Amino acid sequence: MILKLIDRHGGGRPRAASAVWRAPAAFRVAILGGLLFLSPWRGAHADAASACGAAEPNKAALRISVSGMRSAKGNITITIYPDDPSHFLDGAYKVARQQLPVTLPATSACFALPAPGYYAVALFHDENDDHHLNANALGIPTEGIGFSNNPTLYFRPPDLSRVRIPLHPGDNPIAIRMKYY
Repeated sequence: MILKLIDRHGGGRPRAASAVWRAPAAFRVAILGGLLFLSPWRGAHADAASACGAAEPNKAALRISVSGMRSAKGNITITIYPDDPSHFLDGAYKVARQQLPVTLPATSACFALPAPGYYAVALFHDENDDHHLNANALGIPTEGIGFSNNPTLYFRPPDLSRVRIPLHPGDNPIAIRMKYY
């Protein structure tokens, strides 16, 4: 099956993908190179409970519940991005990151963010604990992925506009469902 793709750098004209390379280049780059990994993984295992504590006045606490993991193997890496489309999924511009062991049926994390505002969450289930999002030969992730607002994924990462969430002073709970291809 050949997919029709939009070439954003070629004037937006549709073009046919080859039968061998079905995933758009933007998907491969953002998911494999950018989704959480343009900068090396630098965090130690974070303690979700101590990350937030009591939310301070004029600060935002983002409490994330992740469900839908297909196994209890490995870890979940959660990254928070600023509300800047030019740096979405660019690990060098992340606001915060935690790696947590999987707990079933849901894994919880909490981030104490410096200020209320709009942010985006991207995460993946690192089942083999190699600190990378693994993919098949077509560039499609073989490990689970998820984003704030739980957008439908169409062989590419979602735009920031689909995953940005408002955070107010105090606690801000969200739920993300892990998706597997």
